[in-house]
Amino acid sequence: MARITRSQYAGKSKKFLDEDIVDAEIIAVSSREPTLEPETLNDEDQEESDSDSDSDAPEEESTSVAKDQMMDKLKKDKQRQQELRQQERKKRKQRDAQLREQLEARRERIRELAAAEELPDLLPEEVLAPEPETQGKHIRLEELEREHAESRKRAKLDKLRQIKELRKQALKKGPVHVQVQAFGLSKRTVPRAEASVLETKHSWLQRASLGKK
Repeated sequence: MARITRSQYAGKSKKFLDEDIVDAEIIAVSSREPTLEPETLNDEDQEESDSDSDSDAPEEESTSVAKDQMMDKLKKDKQRQQELRQQERKKRKQRDAQLREQLEARRERIRELAAAEELPDLLPEEVLAPEPETQGKHIRLEELEREHAESRKRAKLDKLRQIKELRKQALKKGPVHVQVQAFGLSKRTVPRAEASVLETKHSWLQRASLGKK
């Protein structure tokens, strides 16, 4: 068996220890490298995810703004259509009212012309003749009633005469009669008095019941 001196042992031991130290350093370095690499990758992934979320935020905001603008536009269009429909209904009601008024005026005119056609050309004498005068100086209630009735009768006859005159001026156009309206000073002229009306008025004012001489 060979003998190993202290110096040889110390050299071998030192050499062994140096190799162990080197191996330990290599193991330590190799053990640290895998642990550092995932940490670096995790930081990069976090930055990428943050950048992705930041880039998605403006897109979502722009989409929301566009949606709100579209809803606002649709709401305004609907309100505008409702206003147009209301205006159209109002105009239609006004036109219907005007047509009804014109139709009613035309019917009234036709009724007046029909009543004038029934009026005879010559009125009977008893219609125009004054009532027999009552004797007495005091006006009685019966006399007042007769005067009122006669005044109404005369007014009605005057109206019928006017309608008859208008009938002569009317022209028949199809189912209706058309009258030429006179404009100008003729509206302000006083109608010509009839002789029979003047005689009736004179006899009424000079009746014996008033006691005039």
